Parts: sequence; C-alpha cells; structure tokens
Amino acid sequence: MNQRYPRFKGYSPGGLHILRDGVLLTFFMKFPHREVGKFVLRAWEKYQQAVGPDKITRYTGTDGHSLLIDAWAMSNIKEQLLDADGCVLELWEHDDQLGGYRVEYRGRMLGQPQYAHQPDAVSGVAFWLPTEYMEEQGPTRVKALALALARELPFNTGYVSPAFNGLMDMQRVRPLIHDSCFRYPGLDIFDIEVTQQLGTRPKGSYWLNFYGQPLLSELGGVTRLREQLTLPGVSVRELEPDKVLVELGEWPEVEGDMPAYRQLARMLEPHLYQETKPPLPPEDMRRWERRFLGNAP
Repeated sequence: MNQRYPRFKGYSPGGLHILRDGVLLTFFMKFPHREVGKFVLRAWEKYQQAVGPDKITRYTGTDGHSLLIDAWAMSNIKEQLLDADGCVLELWEHDDQLGGYRVEYRGRMLGQPQYAHQPDAVSGVAFWLPTEYMEEQGPTRVKALALALARELPFNTGYVSPAFNGLMDMQRVRPLIHDSCFRYPGLDIFDIEVTQQLGTRPKGSYWLNFYGQPLLSELGGVTRLREQLTLPGVSVRELEPDKVLVELGEWPEVEGDMPAYRQLARMLEPHLYQETKPPLPPEDMRRWERRFLGNAP
C-alpha cells in the first residue's frame, strides 16, 4: 500500500491518545433532533454495513465513561435516536486509544426556548474513517459511502475531507494541530460543536461538497456552479432537484497550491462560516479559514 497522506499521533502529557489523522464524512441539518434522529440511525446502519459491525464497540455513557455496546446499550442508543427530544452521541472503536472509526452526533432541540440565543444551531453528524481505509479501498469506495449517507439524511450542507481526528474538547490537542495545519491545508480542523453556530453556511472548500437549500439557491443553482467551477477534474452532480455534490478531483488533496479548492473557495467566500469558538488562536484561525483565499482578513 502506498501512503498518500500524512500520519499523526498526538498524546497528552499523561499519555492519553488525543490526535490522529482520519477521513471525515459530516452532514448538517437545520432540523430538530425529533425530526432527524431516525435518519441518523439509518445513516449509522449504512456506515456499519460499509466498515463492518465490529468497528464501533464503545459509547460514552451519561457519566462520561466509555462503555461496551451490548444489546442493552444498543437498545438505549436507539431510544435516544428515536424517542428523545435531544441527543448527544459519541461512538468509539476502542476504550484505550483514539480509533480511526468513530461517530459523533449532536441532535439539537431547535425551536425550544433554550435555543433562542442560538438561532444558527443545527443538528449534525460526523462519521470517521481511518486514513488507511481510503488508501486501501480507494476514493470510489469512500465516495459511495458518502452518497449512501447523503441519501439517508435531510442535509443542508455536508462534506468529506481528510481531517485532524482529535479530542477537540482538550486544550492539549490544539498546539499539536497548529504545528501541521498550514503545511497541510487540505486537512480539515473539525469540532462537532460547530453545530451550535453553523446554520446553513458552508464551512469551507473540500474534496466532496454536499449542498442543499438554501445554500444551493444562494450560489445560483447547479447551472452557475458548473459555469464557475471549470478546472479539470471538478464535477457538479445533481443528486435531487434541490441537492448537489461538488467533487474536486478523484482523490482528496492535502498540500500544494490546490487550485480547484481555491476556485470553489472564491465562489463560497460571501457565504462562508467564520468560527466563533476557534480551536486555534483567533488570528491563526482566521488565517487558516482563509487559506484558499489569501490571508488578508
């Protein structure tokens, strides 16, 4: 197997594994958990079918401890997805290290009084794969999984990208990312808590980009996307009348000039989300968010 992408292993001073490389497939939905939980469950089932049922074995319990997913736990997880008002779900591959396979979901109670101060909150789900999965299986397999997930989810936006797979709630992970993010601009910096503020805006320019409404209309629809995105290897595929997939090449890029990513970023610029709780120092975060646009704020 040829290694196409960088590898990372980061640890806390106490030896906790807090950072690795990975491939992120994530979707955001401006709908409350009550409306999307059943779709997230179906998407998780598609993910398990693709990667194998033995890849996710643990979940984070309400007390914060990692617990084995047995029959009782599976029943409890399904109940959270199908019958709760809101849901925070963390599913893991291992108990003692950060695995390449994991699932994160935030099902927000949108429309409730407690969300009045967060008008741009969304429900969001993230599916992770090890970098080795794409290198061994090929990008076609990853894209097929992304399309299978997209068909199950009522997304407004979504994307697939190589990314820093880290425990983003830990301060120690941030300097580890800072050391590499500007060298590898194609690696996304992702925190599931972006769902607190993202709304229906795009987070950036990525290998696979899923756009629904209202963003697709704001961008001028499929026709304008095809007129503006003209570089070789770029494709615009209509999935449904109000949903589209923009693909920037056969394989993801993570370093170099990345012209297709720059072209898409320029088109997205008026609509892009700006991180309100940056995982990097604010000045560096602004520079990283504009890495395909030039560094001037």
